[in-house]
Amino acid sequence: MAPGTRDARHREAAEPGQAPRWGAFSYPNYRRFWFASLVRVFGMQFHIFAAGWLVVAVLDRSPIWLGVVGLSQALPTIVLSVPAGLMADRFEHRRLLVIGQTLSMTNYLALATLIVTGTVNIWLVIGWAVLAGALSAISNPAQQAILPRLIEMRAMASAVAFNSAIWNSMRIVGPAVAGVLIAAIGVGQAFFVAGAGFAVSTLLIGTLRLAPMPRAGSDGDNSLLGGMRYIFAHRLFLAVVGLSFFSSLFGMSYQFLMPIFADEVLAVGSSGYGTMGAFAGIGALLGTLSLVKLGATRYRGQLMIATAALFGVVVAGFATSTWFALSLGLLFVAGFLSSVYLNLGMTTLQVLVPNELRGRVMGVWSMTWFLTSVGGFVVGAGAELVGTPAMVAVGGLAVTAFAVGLYMISPELRRLPDLQPSPRPAPAPTRG
Repeated sequence: MAPGTRDARHREAAEPGQAPRWGAFSYPNYRRFWFASLVRVFGMQFHIFAAGWLVVAVLDRSPIWLGVVGLSQALPTIVLSVPAGLMADRFEHRRLLVIGQTLSMTNYLALATLIVTGTVNIWLVIGWAVLAGALSAISNPAQQAILPRLIEMRAMASAVAFNSAIWNSMRIVGPAVAGVLIAAIGVGQAFFVAGAGFAVSTLLIGTLRLAPMPRAGSDGDNSLLGGMRYIFAHRLFLAVVGLSFFSSLFGMSYQFLMPIFADEVLAVGSSGYGTMGAFAGIGALLGTLSLVKLGATRYRGQLMIATAALFGVVVAGFATSTWFALSLGLLFVAGFLSSVYLNLGMTTLQVLVPNELRGRVMGVWSMTWFLTSVGGFVVGAGAELVGTPAMVAVGGLAVTAFAVGLYMISPELRRLPDLQPSPRPAPAPTRG
């Protein structure tokens, strides 16, 4: 089959202005990228689950050290996200991903070796977490900035949804699989599995065939803070990024405090805690998949604001619930709603941000994700004073208030422009 034949066939399958029948999966480059992401995220589930078990069970440290390790990984990612965004605008995305993931694989294998040989200690784990966060920062903006080079823009809503579906589905199955395998093979070996996931992902990324990166014009803002200045200069992007920032810092704290609800509020134990996480994950997955259709609605901006406002109310309802069945239902709805408005925000940025600023804008956006760890730490500290339910309820209602405020002051977001940009060059031809 001649180069480009298969991509051309996919493009012809859709009417002008419409996404292809299978959305982003119609593009061979995207399919390779998606499977690479799937393997990488699956491997990361072993790290997420095993790191906590390593700190508490193997090193016999108190729960506060879990927060220390989490912050040690989150803070470098937050600090380095903007510089990493500049790198994504200056350097080849595929090369950045290969380098970042190769170094991450090496970091995982080093910690696995320390565990297996019995030489690991809490300070080495903290050092590993700092390095893991820094390497994650290198890759995150490039992971987002590469998407328009894999697909046409008319398939962007489905691409964002399918990418998010990886994380949400792994929230459901990942911890369970990781827990079983850690019990069977041990904590150190689990980090070897995580390293192997990065290795396979790196090989798949290396097979991508991409058109040359668009180059910034001489009159563009090529500075480190160019993306941030662009966001602050455009009220639509400021509203979208601000909503993600506020939601991560205040609204998502319930995820970190669910063990307290399971143990002290609902008295359902560890099995109930697992069920709570599964319901939240299923809701998030279904919300993400709904974006394949909802991403094309003309009322996207109003839908984004409405689902964010409802999310805060639902989180506050969960915080005050003492009935397990009701709590499960509210967690499901909260997961669904958060996926809708966050993925709509991501799609908006991907389609409307200029190519020469995409990496830096995505760096700012990805920085907001990791504020969840900071918010969980702050809300957890406040819970010591006023109680966990009260702090979680306040955080949820704060998101609702912010969303209502956006509705009142941001007509740009209420009347979100058409997400079909002017035609751009198609992705480079590839063989399927």
